[in-house]
Formats: sequence, structure tokens, C-alpha cells
Amino acid sequence: MRNRRWIILGVLFAARAATGFQFQSIGSSANLLMADLGIGYAEIGMLLGAYLLPGVIVAFPTGLLGRRISEKTLGLAGLLLMASSGLALCYSGDLTTALVARFVGGVGATVLGLVATKMVADWFEAREIVLAMSLLQMSWPFGAMIALPIQAWIGQSFGLSAVMASGGIAAAAVFCAFALLPQTPQPIGAAAAGRGKLPGAAFGPVIVAGAIWGVMNLACVLFFTYAPLLMVARGSSATMSASLTSLAIWFTIVAIPAGGYLVHRSGRPIVAIVICGVFAAAALGLFVANFHPTISCLIFGLAVGPLSGAILSLPAKVLEPADRSVGFGLFYTCFYVLMAVGPVAAGRLQDAFGSPSVALVAGAVLLLSMVPLVGLFWSLSKRSEFAQASGVKLAA
Repeated sequence: MRNRRWIILGVLFAARAATGFQFQSIGSSANLLMADLGIGYAEIGMLLGAYLLPGVIVAFPTGLLGRRISEKTLGLAGLLLMASSGLALCYSGDLTTALVARFVGGVGATVLGLVATKMVADWFEAREIVLAMSLLQMSWPFGAMIALPIQAWIGQSFGLSAVMASGGIAAAAVFCAFALLPQTPQPIGAAAAGRGKLPGAAFGPVIVAGAIWGVMNLACVLFFTYAPLLMVARGSSATMSASLTSLAIWFTIVAIPAGGYLVHRSGRPIVAIVICGVFAAAALGLFVANFHPTISCLIFGLAVGPLSGAILSLPAKVLEPADRSVGFGLFYTCFYVLMAVGPVAAGRLQDAFGSPSVALVAGAVLLLSMVPLVGLFWSLSKRSEFAQASGVKLAA
């Protein structure tokens, strides 16, 4: 079974790419949506947020369900919700219906994302997990990036309903492949080890790891949102600003698997997080200072890439196989909370100071905060290892 793990990773890659593809359907058809539903940019933002909001309330319960329901069943349920969401959006004639449909799709995407991460942790050994997590993480931006030109063409050729249907069709196609996956191997002693709650020794490290994952992604969101605005404020054209930011995104996509491979070879994900976080923060600082913006963007894109696999490998270091489901549920809850409140706080900072540079400075601070956070994770994980070793000794 283990020799098929890379095929399984390919299906999981396609599954998470489908979530990025469906998420992007709103951005790809924003003008069509505003004309068809009679809404403005604020409502477009609501439709985007409705896809991410379910993570705050769904991630942890999904982790608890993972103790009683197989990951394969949960993943299929998530894909079914996504396909249903795409179908419902085809026939939505008002904002309320569209918001409900997006929320349903977001629930499915949250379930699928958690299940995919947990399955990678189960199928791949410690020496391979950073590379595997890096490849998995690359799938979401890959899906979103290919969606932009594809869905723009679909919208121009076939209209709004076809764009919304494309997200559901992608989920339905992956559903067929996901149904063929074997069950995740049951760890030895998992049934006996199954607990109603996360062990105390792992609770702290998982929360810290989730916070690290949240601040890294939030910093990226702030960069991709406010960097073009800052360049326009300094006199660049909107097209040039968007193109430069898009180039940084493509560098990030390339750097995710390449950086994951290098971290995998070094075997030091914590060191990689510190080094890459400092470099990414420095790149943001240089960008704000208007020091070679193009070079600063490219450095940022290259620096944040290796962070994905390194951070996603952290929970697996402290979670026993039987605790991974609820552990990753807690991990993603922390991530979604930060992603929900962070952009609002950054927007208020921008309004208060009247400059997009403030949000980018906040992004640099977030990246630097990973240094003490990863130090805290290391300290807590060592305590967790000691607690586990003491438990083994006592049991013996």
C-alpha cells in the first residue's frame, strides 16, 4: 500500500486544487456577478469571505468526527458539498442565496482541506513529510491561478452560470477519483489510544503551530492585497502593479515544492522557518522603503515558498497517529480565526494611517513573530516528548 502513496498524494493535490478553483470563481466573474445580481464590491467581498468563514466553526468538529468516521468518507462528503454549492450558485438569483451556497461550499472545502492534510501525515513517513506537505500546499494556489484564465474565458463564452458550474464540476470530477482511494492505514493501537480530547502535552504545540501557519498566510494575504495598492499610490499603473504581484505569486508556487525538497533534505524545518521568515520580512521592509520593488517582490516570493511544508510538518511531530484528526482540527481552527480577524484589523490600520504601507509593515511584523513562536513550539514540543517518554516508562 505504501508504494502508492505518491498516487494518493496526486489525488489529494487535485482535491485541494479544486477548492482553490472554486474559491476563485467569484473573483473571476466579479463583473458578471455585479451586473447580474445588482451588487457592489462590498458584496463581492462578502461572497469571498463566506467561503473561508466556515473554517472557524467547522474545522475542530471535523477533527472530532475524524475519530469516528473515516477520512475517505469525510473527504467525499466535503467534495459533495462543494459540487452542490457550484450547482446552487448556477441558479442563485439574489445575494442571500449566493451567500448560502458559498457558505456550503466553504464547509466542504474546510472538511476536505483538513482531511487531505491528515491523510498526508498518515501516509508519509517523517523523512518525507515536509516534501509531501509542500506539494499538497502548492495545490490551492495552483487551482486558483489556473482558474483565473479558464473561468474568465468560460464567463465570456458561456456566461455567469457556467463559471459557477465549473467549480462544482471540478469537485465532482475529483469526487470520482477520491472514491477510488484506499482507506488510510489504521495505526497500530489507534483504537486503544483514541481519546475524547487532545492530550495536554500536545495541546500547546498544536495551537502554536496553528498560529504560525495563520500569521504566515495572513502576511501573504496582506502582501498580495496591499502591495499593488502601494505601487499605484506611488505612480505605477494598475496593470504593472498587478503583474508584478502576480509574478511574485508564481515565484511562490515554484518555491513551495523546491523549498520543500531542500527542507526535506536538510531535515531542519524549524531552522528553515526562522531563516525564511526573516528573509521574507526583510523583503517586505525593502518593498515599503521603495528599494528595488521588483527584486523585493521576487525575494518575498522565494522566501515564503519553503515555509509551507516546514510549518505543516510541525503538528505531525507532536501528535500521535490516533490524535492527528482532532489535532489538525485544532490546528486549522487557529489558522481560520487569524485569517478571519487579520484582514479586518489590517484594513482598520490602513484607514487609520491612510497608507497601504502600514498593512505591509504589519505583514513584516507577523513574519518576524514566527521566530519567537517557533522557539515556543520547540520548547513545548520538547516537553511533549518528555511527557510521552515518561508515560512509556511508567507504563513499562
